[in-house]
Order: sequence, then C-alpha cells, then structure tokens
Amino acid sequence: MTNGELLKMLTNHAKDYRDIASNSISRNKNMNKLDGALIHDDIIDAVLVDFINYIAAEHGGNYGLCTKHLKEKN
Repeated sequence: MTNGELLKMLTNHAKDYRDIASNSISRNKNMNKLDGALIHDDIIDAVLVDFINYIAAEHGGNYGLCTKHLKEKN
C-alpha cells in the first residue's frame, strides 16, 4: 500500500466513523476520561483531520485534509 492509498483509506474510514464517533466514545468511556461528556462534532472532525494530516507529515507529505472534506461523499 502506498502512502497515498493509506491516507485515502484513513480518510474514507474517518468519513464513516465521524457519524458514530460521539456514541462510540461515550460507549467506550472506560477507555477514556470523559465520563459521559458530550463531544461536539466540530471537535471530532478536528481531531480526525489533525490525526490524518499528522500521519501524512510523518511520511513526508502534506495531505492538506480539511474538516470540510470529511463531509464530502466518497
């Protein structure tokens, strides 16, 4: 798998995950310190985008993913 393929795969999974992220994080509160706190969708999008761009940078690239890209259809 190339770096580009990896980033595209992560982006596609992030697009799917963002719809269930808040519920998933709350359900798995035993793995984090949120104690049922609600997480705004903008925060979830920001973290997903930042993480994917971080992976790109670690592999020597500038992916330039923005939160608006998570709302685009595949």
